[in-house]
Parts: sequence; structure tokens; C-alpha cells
Amino acid sequence: MVDDQTQSAQSIPQAEGGAPAAGEDPDISEEESEKLPFPNARVVHIIKENLKREHQVKREAKLAANELLGEIMADIAQTMDNEEYFTLSIEHFNKAARKYREIGLNKKRILRIKKVLEKQRAELDEIIAEIELENP
Repeated sequence: MVDDQTQSAQSIPQAEGGAPAAGEDPDISEEESEKLPFPNARVVHIIKENLKREHQVKREAKLAANELLGEIMADIAQTMDNEEYFTLSIEHFNKAARKYREIGLNKKRILRIKKVLEKQRAELDEIIAEIELENP
């Protein structure tokens, strides 16, 4: 039993002080890491650098994020494959990635529309209140 613990502890790269080396994730095995589309340490780093507060990210979330990124990249590559040109340029990539980049723009448009509708609703409520006061 002690040998198993020693062996598993040795398989995880460690920095000084016994902590895992920077960029390594002890939760994800080497075998799983090879099946992932991107280096998991880089994906986790991107997630953590965009979190405003400190969070512990569970293993399943790390793997799911990596797999989603792989699916997005596969979709972009398949869209680019539909091009008739032999050489694919940045224009082809941008065209294929457009739907992913427009998600943020669409969210902003929806928020703007909601604000306009809320303003119109407030004006309508005001008009209804005036009508009700005039005609009791």
C-alpha cells in the first residue's frame, strides 16, 4: 500500500515544496490528457485568468471545457473545408468563426432591445394610469 502511494506521488510532476509543477493538473491522468483536443493546463489557465473571484474548478468542468473547445474548432475546420480554395486564409477562418464571435454581439443587441421594451412598457403604464384617472 505504501508503495502504491509512493509510486502515484512520483508520477505527478512536482515543484519544490511538494506541490504539483506549474501548468500540471494532478486530477487529470496522462491517458486522459492525450485524448483531449488541447493541453488541459492551458485551458485551465485561461479559465482561471478570466475568473474575477478565486474558485476551485472541478475536474469535470475542466474536461468539459476542453472538449467543447475541441468541438468548436472541429466545427470551424469543417466549415473551412467547404471552401473551394486549396489555400485557406484568415478570411476563411474569420468567415467560419463568425457565428461564435457574434454571440457576444447578439447578447448586447438583446439587452438593448429589452431596455427599449422596458422603457416603452413604463410609458404605456403611465398612459394607462392617466386614462384611468380621466375616466373613473
